[in-house]
Amino acid sequence: MAIIFLLIMILGLAGLGGYILYKSRKLLREAKNYERGLKMVPLLIHLPPSSDDIDAKGRDARDIADENISKASVLYGILSSTVSKGFKSKLYGQRHIALELVAHNGRVQFFTAVPVNLVSVVEQALLSAYPNSRLEEVPEHNIFNSVGKISGTIGGELVLKKSYVNPTSTYLDLKRDTMQALLNSLSKLEKEDGVGLQILIRPAREGWVKKSKDEASKLRDGKKKREGADLAFWWIRQIFIAPVKPPEAKEDGKPPEDDKPVSGLDQALAEAIEEKTKHPGFEVLIRVIASSNISHRAQTVLSNITASFALFDAQGKNGFKFVPARDIESFVTSYILRFFPAEQRSNILNSVELATIFHLPDTSTSPTTQLERQQSKQVDGPRNVTDNGLLLGYNVFRGVKKPIRLGENDRRRHMYVVGQTGTGKSTFLENIALQDMLDGRGFAFVDPHGDVSERLLGMVPKERTEDVIYFCPAEMDYPLGFNLFEFHNPEQKDFIIQEVINMIYKLYDPQRQGIVGPRFEHIFRNCALLLMADPNGGTFIDVPKLLIDPDFVKQKLKYTNDRTVIDFWTKEFPNSQRSNDAGEVTAWVVSKFSAFMSNEMMRNIIGQNKSSFNMREIMDEGKILLVNLSKGRTGELNSKLLGMIFVMKFQAAAMSRADIPEDDRKDFCLYVDEFQNFATDSFESILSEARKFKLNLIVANQFITQLEEGVRDAIFGNIGAVVAHRVGTNDAEQLEKYFRPVFDVDDLQQLPNYNAVVKMLIGGVPTQPFSMADLPYLGKSNQNLADALKQLSAAKNGRPRAVVEKEIFDRLTVIPQPKPAFGGGAFGSGSPFGQPGGIGPGQQAPKPAGQSSFLDEWLAKRKKQTTAPSINPASGITKSATNMKLQPPANNLQATDTTSMTNLSGLNNNSASSTEQSSGVTAKEAVIGNQELSQPADQPKIKAKSTVKSGDKGHFKHEDTIVIDRDGNFSSNE
Repeated sequence: MAIIFLLIMILGLAGLGGYILYKSRKLLREAKNYERGLKMVPLLIHLPPSSDDIDAKGRDARDIADENISKASVLYGILSSTVSKGFKSKLYGQRHIALELVAHNGRVQFFTAVPVNLVSVVEQALLSAYPNSRLEEVPEHNIFNSVGKISGTIGGELVLKKSYVNPTSTYLDLKRDTMQALLNSLSKLEKEDGVGLQILIRPAREGWVKKSKDEASKLRDGKKKREGADLAFWWIRQIFIAPVKPPEAKEDGKPPEDDKPVSGLDQALAEAIEEKTKHPGFEVLIRVIASSNISHRAQTVLSNITASFALFDAQGKNGFKFVPARDIESFVTSYILRFFPAEQRSNILNSVELATIFHLPDTSTSPTTQLERQQSKQVDGPRNVTDNGLLLGYNVFRGVKKPIRLGENDRRRHMYVVGQTGTGKSTFLENIALQDMLDGRGFAFVDPHGDVSERLLGMVPKERTEDVIYFCPAEMDYPLGFNLFEFHNPEQKDFIIQEVINMIYKLYDPQRQGIVGPRFEHIFRNCALLLMADPNGGTFIDVPKLLIDPDFVKQKLKYTNDRTVIDFWTKEFPNSQRSNDAGEVTAWVVSKFSAFMSNEMMRNIIGQNKSSFNMREIMDEGKILLVNLSKGRTGELNSKLLGMIFVMKFQAAAMSRADIPEDDRKDFCLYVDEFQNFATDSFESILSEARKFKLNLIVANQFITQLEEGVRDAIFGNIGAVVAHRVGTNDAEQLEKYFRPVFDVDDLQQLPNYNAVVKMLIGGVPTQPFSMADLPYLGKSNQNLADALKQLSAAKNGRPRAVVEKEIFDRLTVIPQPKPAFGGGAFGSGSPFGQPGGIGPGQQAPKPAGQSSFLDEWLAKRKKQTTAPSINPASGITKSATNMKLQPPANNLQATDTTSMTNLSGLNNNSASSTEQSSGVTAKEAVIGNQELSQPADQPKIKAKSTVKSGDKGHFKHEDTIVIDRDGNFSSNE
């Protein structure tokens, strides 16, 4: 009896010790669960971009689903290696990983949460399965509705219906993507709804495979294990028969198994069980939780989610059932902290089953636009990036961030930046220019919008304030002069003239349809050469003055000894003015300049003889030139002209550096935004030749299609660095040829703002294309500093507006020289254009009074047609190519002259039209006073007062009236 009591005591103490050990272990595991939950790192999974989707052209949808989901099997295969062994793992259990699908605020996102020491393993596993996916550490998400709170939250767990040895349906059986059904249920959510699907996984203990194989063997052998009521009845029977059971009876203490014939279903199930054991197994805990403003709405949302899991039911095998949470507050806590009790081992899925439930969908299986995915893929940048040079941005690839710099030598091969408006081009240019400014390098920034130049002006460091030249046409109080025709050596003259012609083509005839043409080129070239011969300088707005004012021509001719120019102005042009369309030709040429002459702002800039700054000095001395050509303040046409002038002047200044050794040439950078507005035909030569003179170009625009074909070919043929922000369809198709095979059309069209695709030179060798994130704003602009520098630049480089205007008016106002009494014209007979000081070569001397005149011809004609008295040819009436006027022969008769003084307002088209100015056919009167006109011998003498009015009919009272029409023909009222 004592022995029995002692045994009972020992068993009791053993049971108590076991209970205490069990409770202690449970408490330790719970504490560890809290610790592990708090130390898990939440990571947002950025889905691969749509360009990474499997090409579905001509392929069966089932094959595409299989290929896409099979990627996730790779993920789980690598995660199975996180199993740990040792005492701690047996005491606390294996570390677990959370996979979560979250829908909240109209967005659907994929998350994972992992222990700190497993972050790199999980990242490697994800990238192995989905190379273009990306992990980002983020704060914890919150799906709970602030109105419904705990009362509007409902949830539960999804558990296996049968033993874990039985497999569920997988994508290999279904031949479809089950994620589509799950995402469909999420697409119906309202903005106030929140849903979380949480799948906790950890490597399964080793015994699960053995147990599964044993079960498959029994099925094959036709033995079925007792389960349920049969198993309970067997144990009750054993208890009652044990006291009377003979000692010789043998029993292994295990429930017996029934033998039965093997059916086809059992055979198939055995094969499925064995197939499940071929893949890594995971202990799984699946939680589903829904939150809304009311509990009824949350229940509806939850039902939609759980219903989609019916797809995983395998007939005769296994499936999932939903078990609602009994204590919702405890359940929410477990969801937030991602508790995975070590004792929960009843749900084991292999990697294929897990991949079927949780994988990253592609675009074709994403029925909702709420699903967030990467817009463009990230590609690793070059490894041999220089440590010095211009910082362009950062290459971020798989969590590794490295700077991208452009070396000094590679920068001389120029850079092209393209992208739609708002994608970050201007910020990119601003950051690079700011680096130049802070590093003491010289640069010019041509800004057609004005914002970047204004911000840069407010970031100038103290030591560089004296280097700044700020050019803004809209600030008119102190206009800065900018003379197109200014040159520093004779070799530049032809280059400048041709460039200005190209500018005019760009402005008025970009398609070369004849609006400008060779005739205009010829006239303009001779105008420019004549003006440039003047040592005091000539300007763009002086060209029309040459065409309408012979005195101005005569004033300029004395400075040139170019025989071609002299012949043009003394022979060719005067002769061309005798034609009937002379006025129209002059008006056609002058019209190309009227927009700039009549604009006071432009006139005060391009009308100054001397430029306010020297481009060569700016380049050689490393100064800063900020050009604000804001179209809103300057006007689009004016902005284009000034921008083209700047580009042309910098090209001329760079080429003039040929007079110094290459080593002495200082690097200078020219930034041109929206450069398609300023790129003429010669831009191709700038790209190929500027490098030799260390003029580095960084040009940007919005669309490649804005560029002419020659310029476009020059860019992709000569430019060393191309930075492409997001572009449209047409541009993406062209850029794809440059960035293939790394990036395709979709990548280029879906780049996020302030991100770019880059291909550049490193050490003169092209790199593979890669992705790059732009720099944020590097500096903060000080508006007070910008205003002060504007005033300083104006004081140093500009002149008062009144002084400039007076200078221009004085230069364009010409005092006419006295004209001879006979043969009137500035240079000789028949025209105001002729040989200076007399008769041009090949011209006839003017006929003296009394020999012949247009009136003589008219009188002769009249004599033949009528016997009326005819006027004796005694008055000399001459026809001018530019003005119709009557001049007295010798009797002190005076004619009104309206063209002797030509002022600036005439150039502005405020008086007569250009045609009228050139032809002289205006409503002007010349009166011949009472005089005795000698008549033929057979006619009586007539005393007549004749009124001659051009362009209108005169009429007789008691006098004779002579009328001159627009073609110079005479008639009377007869």
